[in-house]
Amino acid sequence: MAINVSVTNAEAFNSSVEDAFFDISFTNDTAFNYAADTSIYYYALLTDSTEGTAKTQEVTFVVPKTELGTIDASTVQSFAFENTESLVAPVTATGGRILYVAQ
Repeated sequence: MAINVSVTNAEAFNSSVEDAFFDISFTNDTAFNYAADTSIYYYALLTDSTEGTAKTQEVTFVVPKTELGTIDASTVQSFAFENTESLVAPVTATGGRILYVAQ
């Protein structure tokens, strides 16, 4: 399922290092039903604003589910992640996906 993804700067654990961590939010376009004892995967490709050749970083987040359920349309799921590729803000996200096992 293609989804909307946005990335914002987050507070760094070490205030002397800018852009050490970012927040990313996924918003699903439609409701979906997921199976019990599975995981929901959130994926996006991030691109920064480095002049010349932009840097990229793929991110995947896992949310385990023990009981079957439904995630309503327009639900926002947010994560914080470490900037391991030294991305330069602002960062944009493309190819946002939610992968899950249907009921």
